[in-house]
Amino acid sequence: MELTADEAREAIDKGIPLLQAGRVGVDPHAVEDELRRLSRNLAETAELGTAAQRTAEKLGAETVDLAPLLGPALSAERATIERAAGDLGVDADALAELLELALQPFLWEATARLGALTDIDRWDRGYCPVCGAWPGLAELLGPEKRRALRCVRCGVMWSWFVLLCPYCGNDDHRTLGVLQEEGSPSRVDVCRSCNGYVKAIPSYTPSAAVMLAAADVTTMHLDLAAGEAGYKRPGDVDVRTAGIPRLVRQRASYAQE
Repeated sequence: MELTADEAREAIDKGIPLLQAGRVGVDPHAVEDELRRLSRNLAETAELGTAAQRTAEKLGAETVDLAPLLGPALSAERATIERAAGDLGVDADALAELLELALQPFLWEATARLGALTDIDRWDRGYCPVCGAWPGLAELLGPEKRRALRCVRCGVMWSWFVLLCPYCGNDDHRTLGVLQEEGSPSRVDVCRSCNGYVKAIPSYTPSAAVMLAAADVTTMHLDLAAGEAGYKRPGDVDVRTAGIPRLVRQRASYAQE
């Protein structure tokens, strides 16, 4: 990772995800090996004849030059992935998902290195401080239920206020709410200002990065409940200010006056 401690600290202060501030070195051959392994596993377990199964079967049998796709995959450039899928004759959704999974071990390693450079918990944006993705869920930690957002993609954790929408920065308790089944320890935090939501699950200690994907899948019933109630992730936000809390925007406005 080509990023100094000072550069990492400056990026955190400016709201720039660390993978955008620096350059991460990824061995394309190692990612190719991981993609091939994942594809072969999926080809054996997916429903026969589906787009995902056909894609996995082809990627598991052929050698794919991933070097041109690593940057677009890390930055979620959908158009580039779709063009590559067309050239390869595979399903774009399946290719994007397999690339994401193949890159995950390298993102976990990068997150560990970056966490040693600076205090990531100082981050005050709603999107991930490492890779820029939206949080997959929140963990309510310890007996005090401290809220921490988790990126399912790279595994990073950062603290977040309970009464604060990570998408639009709304902190008005009158337009923030909770969807929760009676007796369930898990819940959905919702924002009626932007119609966004974040799943929240209790945890005594932060979950390991490798467990977050499983937690995301096992809480899909919360996603369904949020969708049925009219919420989505992220909400209806202005891309210029998305993820920036209201108070941060106000400080920036005052500084410019």
